[in-house]
Amino acid sequence: MKLKLLLFSLLIIFTKATAQESRKFLYAEIKDKIGPIVNAHIINKNTNQGTFSNESGEFRILAKSNDSLKISSIGYKTKTYKVKITHFGIQQNNIFLEKINYELDEVKIRNHDLLGYLSSDSKKIKTEKTIDAKSLKLPYAGSRILTPAERKLYTALGGGNLLSIDHIINRISGRIKKLRKLKAIEEEEKRITFIHANYKDYIKHHLNLKNEDVLRFVHYCESDNDFSTINYREKIAMFKFLEQKAIDFKKLNPKTYQ
Repeated sequence: MKLKLLLFSLLIIFTKATAQESRKFLYAEIKDKIGPIVNAHIINKNTNQGTFSNESGEFRILAKSNDSLKISSIGYKTKTYKVKITHFGIQQNNIFLEKINYELDEVKIRNHDLLGYLSSDSKKIKTEKTIDAKSLKLPYAGSRILTPAERKLYTALGGGNLLSIDHIINRISGRIKKLRKLKAIEEEEKRITFIHANYKDYIKHHLNLKNEDVLRFVHYCESDNDFSTINYREKIAMFKFLEQKAIDFKKLNPKTYQ
């Protein structure tokens, strides 16, 4: 009975992993009536994988047709976005969120002895002592916080114990291999976010790329085998690298850049 239960569990894990592999990246931009929405949270409800929109409201996420994306941001109504096969084309996918109108409660004004000077008023304001891992002197307090992918991989590896049941089962089922791939995708996202945040203006104004092509160009650069080594060198090397990649990118899009 236990053996059948184990085989059934492994079959479910394998089926999910196979379904995940059939997904590909969906690119879109989140906006409101004024402009892009930064740091909106996007989660694929079918895979429970999530990401955030960048400073231009852009994001990418693994998905396939009929997946549902849950999109939320502080001050906006949460939206469910149904993925269609047409969303994977070359057209721009724009997702609009609606602001929430808040009604403030009645405010009561009371007398106080504050003078309006920070140096004196700060001494009169009572504050509570912060309670956290460091103040409680808990083990590993202050150590680097693992990312979601690192945390899942660490758990699947049995917390570093090679002989643990979790480690053995997850290695047999292929879950560890899958989580390593997710960790690699997460690290790729970090590199893409870094270059987009630090070189976006240079790409648009100096390399003369259209605004809608900037994120696609960044992904194109990140896929180059030389990117990983150049990314940790001085900015001059990165500028030269981007200039050459811009020439190649424009050649691949002759109708847009003649």
